[in-house]
Amino acid sequence: MKTTIIDSNNLIHKIPHLKNLFLKDKESAQAALLELVKTKSNANESIFFVFDGFGKIKRPGVIFSNNITADEVIRKKIENFSDHKKLKIISSDRGITNLAKVCGCEVIKSEDFFKKLKCNEPVFKGRDINQNYIYDADEKPGRMNKKEMEEFRKYFS
Repeated sequence: MKTTIIDSNNLIHKIPHLKNLFLKDKESAQAALLELVKTKSNANESIFFVFDGFGKIKRPGVIFSNNITADEVIRKKIENFSDHKKLKIISSDRGITNLAKVCGCEVIKSEDFFKKLKCNEPVFKGRDINQNYIYDADEKPGRMNKKEMEEFRKYFS
């Protein structure tokens, strides 16, 4: 099983709508990130969200660094992980990504991970299918003229 460790505040600041929300309501932005990633993630993957500071979210896989930085928590997790080939690190922090690369972990920059999240959106995931369709301006015909209307009536009346 693959394990993913997300430098969560780093990722929040790479997602524009979450970054704006974070400035207003930190906990809501954190909860929104959890939902965004969990709905798009593989069920065979264990995910750890590491946030800086203290927090109230009590869920499996959510870690708050408390008095140390999230970077320190992630560093310790990387160093103590037994099989680095099964570890994926999501961060744009050079200190973390360099350590992860040296250890042989898979590394994805936060902005690239966000792009993947957007692109891998399933078509049917509890949403209206038309929500994901990009309409072409020429797809629908314009107004009918009088001749076309008479022809339509002839066939369909």
